[in-house]
Amino acid sequence: MDEPRVAPVPCLALKHGADSDKPVLFSISDATAIDNNGGVDIPGLTNGNAWVTPQGWILVRSASDASTFLQNPQDPDGKISLPHLPRELPSTCSCRLSGKPNGSESCIVLLVETEEDVTVLWYCRFGGGGGGGEGEGWVRHEYDVGTQWDIRPGKEGQREKVPIRSIAACRGKFYFNATPESVGVLEFTPTPTTPVFGSIAIADPLPGGYGVLGAALGFLVEAEDDLYMVRLLLDRDFETVYDLIVYKMDFSEQQWHEVDDIGGRAFLLAPAYFGASRAADECGLEKDSVYVPYAHKKCFEVCKVEEKGDIDVVNLIEAPDAKIGMWIMPTD
Repeated sequence: MDEPRVAPVPCLALKHGADSDKPVLFSISDATAIDNNGGVDIPGLTNGNAWVTPQGWILVRSASDASTFLQNPQDPDGKISLPHLPRELPSTCSCRLSGKPNGSESCIVLLVETEEDVTVLWYCRFGGGGGGGEGEGWVRHEYDVGTQWDIRPGKEGQREKVPIRSIAACRGKFYFNATPESVGVLEFTPTPTTPVFGSIAIADPLPGGYGVLGAALGFLVEAEDDLYMVRLLLDRDFETVYDLIVYKMDFSEQQWHEVDDIGGRAFLLAPAYFGASRAADECGLEKDSVYVPYAHKKCFEVCKVEEKGDIDVVNLIEAPDAKIGMWIMPTD
């Protein structure tokens, strides 16, 4: 029997409910399905037991053999064993790595639950010495980073705990919930591994960046040790993106600076506030552009950073009905 062929990455995976637990994979360059029936696959990836990371590695929880591991999507044998995640978690969790999981430093694997009224994260530390491998067990932590006014129908005027939404790893720390005024910071102490929360107050908050009626989606993206904030400006339907603004963090000044290019890279955004970066030339993507999937519309958009309001819609050919689209990234 032939070995499964690994799908080319980056690619788009659509989680669907039609006859298979495997997502349907799509080529970004020609918007066509990659042939799953022909043996093309992403090792370990299913619709429900895996969480992708901006660094390419996929966190997989296998209930059948009580194992949890990081999977290299380009290598079926490329696995890093972790302590078993003790609980089945929603597939909508955000997963981030503090650094390279096979590097010389230890690495934090972070899972943030994104369900409504849930302020819980899970983490474990492993590796160091270049070998990866199992480390400390998973810890469940209920966090508290403040409260805000609840604007949901029927709950107006009440206070709710602020959930972590947009989050990115940069320079060994995690940054979250960025706005033009502030950004949260999450660090982990080495012994014992303990989360410590803080924030950066932006020295000179920038005006704007909130779209029509103040509606915008914010994403954080790490690129070559720099932290970016992408704000997708929404129209009156609170879904259609009509423009975007990209900011770059100057840590020495504690200041966001608006930019009109991202160094020839492409940013790939997705649900669960996923934000990844790749050199566009290396993977056939458009330079200085932001890619956003809309699984329910069977398309993705390509937004030019420099050319304000220039958005191309790319329709996926013969895509299945799906609610979630995610980017599968290379690990190198």
